[in-house]
Amino acid sequence: MTGKKLIGTVIFIAFFLLVGVSIGAVINVSDDQMREQSLETLQSSEGRDNHHAVGLNLLDTGSNAVINSEQPLNDIIKDNEVTVVNFFASWCEPCKRETPELNEYAQDTAGEGVQVVGVNIDDSVQNRDEFLETYDVQYPVYELTDEAEMTETFKISLMPTTFFVDSSGEVVRAYIGEISPELITNYINYVKERQ
Repeated sequence: MTGKKLIGTVIFIAFFLLVGVSIGAVINVSDDQMREQSLETLQSSEGRDNHHAVGLNLLDTGSNAVINSEQPLNDIIKDNEVTVVNFFASWCEPCKRETPELNEYAQDTAGEGVQVVGVNIDDSVQNRDEFLETYDVQYPVYELTDEAEMTETFKISLMPTTFFVDSSGEVVRAYIGEISPELITNYINYVKERQ
């Protein structure tokens, strides 16, 4: 019986050592390796990004500045390597959760050829303005001059929806749902690598 317990204990210890080494190996993956893996994943999915807006051009869609910018959206797109266009509404719970992160991201990437902008849709002016004040939105926010046409053309039906747009105005990637800063970085890197 003592021999069986000893063998069991040795197997148990070996198992936990193996698990520990595996966890250590995963933790030791460098940021560069993770970035490369993320880019490879995005690049390999190029033909599979099936959002209708991918490949369409956002320039000249018609928008008016609401807050934090007197600059037309077209100029922001042309002046930056990547523009992260986040479509949001005040009633959208995921929008509420991601807005502080978008604020922080916009501040962290200022001057790096990346600009975060918001486009408010399906909202009243009062609710929109309360949202912008509550979440202290620091990036430029726009409203569409023809919201119905734009949402139909670009198939924006769920909130939030985020487009990653290159300097020519082309929507390179689209993401539906609450987006993390890590995924934003991966998509931005993908757009930059593509240019």
